[in-house]
Amino acid sequence: MHWLTNPTLEAIEEAARQATARRAKGLNTGPTTPEPSILAATSEREGVAELLRHRLQLPPKVRLGVYEDSNHPLFPGARLYRAARIQLSYGQRSHLFIGAYEPAARLTFSLIAPCRACSSPVPSARIDSLADFGDWLLGGLDRAAEAPQFRTSPIHRRNCPIPTS
Repeated sequence: MHWLTNPTLEAIEEAARQATARRAKGLNTGPTTPEPSILAATSEREGVAELLRHRLQLPPKVRLGVYEDSNHPLFPGARLYRAARIQLSYGQRSHLFIGAYEPAARLTFSLIAPCRACSSPVPSARIDSLADFGDWLLGGLDRAAEAPQFRTSPIHRRNCPIPTS
């Protein structure tokens, strides 16, 4: 895998598209090792980064910037605890994700992308694997893969019909 030795954003995106193609053929594309524990990490932010790194099968040399997301809660209904914002970047291009718990108490990652109705940068697509990321890159995610925070994000414009639909 070329992207493991040369982890540019373009190589990671190409690996994601290839994972999508392998999944479409019925092949296993997910990690083969257990997920790392956030509690075992040196910090909560490092633990969130390691979990996204594991799910996207990113090599250790790929840097992920993690900071607090001031707009989205860590879990549904939270007022004090904020989601983690993770930036996967290389050069001047980047992809932003937020990590937040869904009602089933599982940490999910959502890609920040323009809302289809108002163009605001909101959690748009749920990304739990490299193949999911490839689906999004290829434009193939459907409503089943909608981000848990998509309809409740406070970033939508006031006249956007999505939060009320």
